[in-house]
Amino acid sequence: MKRIFLFFLMLFSFPCAAQNLLDAKKVEHIGVFDDWNAYIFNSKKDKVCYVASQPLKSSGEYQRRGDVFLIISHRPDEQLFDVLTYVAGYTYLPRSEVLFRVGNVKANLFTSEDTAWAKNLKTDAEIARAMNKAVRVTVKGLTIDGIETHDVFSMKGFNNAMEAINRLCRQPAG
Repeated sequence: MKRIFLFFLMLFSFPCAAQNLLDAKKVEHIGVFDDWNAYIFNSKKDKVCYVASQPLKSSGEYQRRGDVFLIISHRPDEQLFDVLTYVAGYTYLPRSEVLFRVGNVKANLFTSEDTAWAKNLKTDAEIARAMNKAVRVTVKGLTIDGIETHDVFSMKGFNNAMEAINRLCRQPAG
């Protein structure tokens, strides 16, 4: 699983020009927290902490599907915290949105290729707060062939995983 998270980090966390410079050996697995894993990438120029999980349950009429991840990341050097990234394991229907539900929070995520993000940082923060209180997250999307998928993620261990990356990548309130 660590290899897959390293792949995520290289593909989605950095601009294309920087991807070739990323040394995967600098990604450290902080720990396993029930259904969530925590990681940190630390170099002289960049610091990224993230938590990630895979769905407990996936459904849909698809033939094949790659790896699916729900990720929350912090990039303190860019003052970006609680950034949601959802990797679907398939190419989305162009201009489609993903329905993301956690507790009472519903958000439409925008898509590009196989990835979806919240539309703004305010939504990211709202989702992260709801995830801290939730038992599960559900995500619905449409494949490029128009097939609906439904994923369910457990939130067991999320708070502890977030505490681990918050200690390493959050600036103290001041």
